[in-house]
Amino acid sequence: MLVLPPVDYANFTYTTNPCATNVPVAAVMRKGRFSYQDPSTAAGFDLHVASVTRGSMRAGTRQAVVVIACDFPVGGTAAAYLYDERATGPVLLKKVGEADWGGDWGAGPTSIHVRFIPNALRIDACARPDCATRATTTYALKGPEAIAISTRAYRAP
Repeated sequence: MLVLPPVDYANFTYTTNPCATNVPVAAVMRKGRFSYQDPSTAAGFDLHVASVTRGSMRAGTRQAVVVIACDFPVGGTAAAYLYDERATGPVLLKKVGEADWGGDWGAGPTSIHVRFIPNALRIDACARPDCATRATTTYALKGPEAIAISTRAYRAP
């Protein structure tokens, strides 16, 4: 059984985030929050950890999916990032989901559904910003990488 200290994703430095490129890459979360004021546009961006789901995609391993939301003046964007938790610390494997929204369109970070299933990870998210179509993608570990093994699109109920 893999015994690793728990990773505190609410107090963590993220090397990527779902915000626009004018937000610094290193988002240093404290208590699950990070704010940035862009000096060139005077726009404010607020990031927060929307959810953390832990599980295992293969015996002897531990993964976590962290959904980070970036709220800006009107709307926002979110992304789900898959981390492999190793003895040396968490390693970002890939972005596995996203969501975008505005004042009267789209769906927020809660529209990204994460579920670990035996030997895999299943992500269900909006396929388009209007969320009329959703997609379910299943990922598996192949060596040290996560690969999509199936994707199914369907009309949202």
